[in-house]
Amino acid sequence: MSKRARLGCMVALLCGLLLAVSACGGGSSGGGTEGGSAEGTPAKPSEVSGHLTVWDVFYKLFPEYTKAVKPLDEAFEKKFPNVTVEHVAQGFEQYPALVQAAFTAREGPDVMMMLPSYSGVLNYTAGLEELNGKITPEMKEQLSYWYTMTPGYEEEGPHYGVPIGSTEFIFYYNKKLFKKAGLPTTFEPKTWDEVREAGEKLKAAGIQPFVGGDKEGYEDQWWWMLGWPTVNTKQQSIELGEGEIPFTSEEFAKAWGPEEMMEKAGLLQKSRFTTPFFTEGYEQFSEGKGGMILGGSTTTAYWGEFNKALGEENVGMFYSPGAEYVTAGPEFGWSIPKFAPNKAASWAYIEFMASKPAMELLYEKGGLLPNRKDVKLPADAPRQAKEVVELYENNETFDDVAHLIPNTVAAQLSKEAPEYFQGRISMEDMQKSLQEKFEKEKK
Repeated sequence: MSKRARLGCMVALLCGLLLAVSACGGGSSGGGTEGGSAEGTPAKPSEVSGHLTVWDVFYKLFPEYTKAVKPLDEAFEKKFPNVTVEHVAQGFEQYPALVQAAFTAREGPDVMMMLPSYSGVLNYTAGLEELNGKITPEMKEQLSYWYTMTPGYEEEGPHYGVPIGSTEFIFYYNKKLFKKAGLPTTFEPKTWDEVREAGEKLKAAGIQPFVGGDKEGYEDQWWWMLGWPTVNTKQQSIELGEGEIPFTSEEFAKAWGPEEMMEKAGLLQKSRFTTPFFTEGYEQFSEGKGGMILGGSTTTAYWGEFNKALGEENVGMFYSPGAEYVTAGPEFGWSIPKFAPNKAASWAYIEFMASKPAMELLYEKGGLLPNRKDVKLPADAPRQAKEVVELYENNETFDDVAHLIPNTVAAQLSKEAPEYFQGRISMEDMQKSLQEKFEKEKK
């Protein structure tokens, strides 16, 4: 698979990786070395041995992350010399079926990568080990986003995974093009009207205001996700996911306001519905063809790539103006299936990957921002990386609303939103269809 094709798979990962049905429960399997870490204490190398199989969907999908996998596994094996790691790259398209088959047969890997919240780990709790008896006080204190691994989205409670990294969607702007249009190169909009006005000035200067691609429909979903916290609270996102707020509600419809505003003003590309975001869309920004873009804060279509193409001094960022909270969460979580053959090594691996040295290596080699309080970015880190971390630290955060709804509903939203913005269906039609899908999935 080409680099561009691999990047294309990332779209659905960020919007909901596991599109399969909920996992079947499973009992513990024998094999491997049992025991491992005692309750709440670190795993001891002398007590852990055997073969360890890790399923990883990011591996060989995201180039930067892939660079970090081998050094991380080698560091783990150096600390636990009696364990051999087999790191298996699982293709995005095949992963849902593989996960479901593994839970059904009660056999498969020792460690599974899972997306946070209901989009991943919380949809599979019946087949996953509860990890509370293994999580050390140090881990609990240092790591952020435990609520994304816990039913009910609570910091305390049964944890079915360990959160890794920090990520979110964010807007980027080209400072050179802003200057050309007579706009300030330090852009900190307080309202969506200010974003629209900036777009109109770019357009008047002959510059495409927003670039991107919505052939898959995910860009529309990202606009909805970043519009949500500007008109709703994090509690309302939980209520939408639990069915207490229906998709036919005003809360759902209002979140589309920012994108509707930009579309009405003619600031979004006319060709976006035929342009795939991750193979053509975001590269337009790297090539200097647009003033603004909605991208990610890590991994791909983010500051790391834009800085290389445009120069760090020319890449600016801003978050949704007027947001009640910042929609940030872990990049993914590591979980142990109940059937895991080697649970001792599984936990040792997860504990190591959540450690300070591993998080530092993950940033150094893979560019993933840390979610450990004691891991600080190096002094020479790009300005954009520091700004993203400050955004997380200085604001209340909560996971994306799209991670709290069934993946099948999120997928349907991505299909119907482009139809709405092209005038083929009404907002009411989309809302009714999504509500029917949600009720069917929740039965």
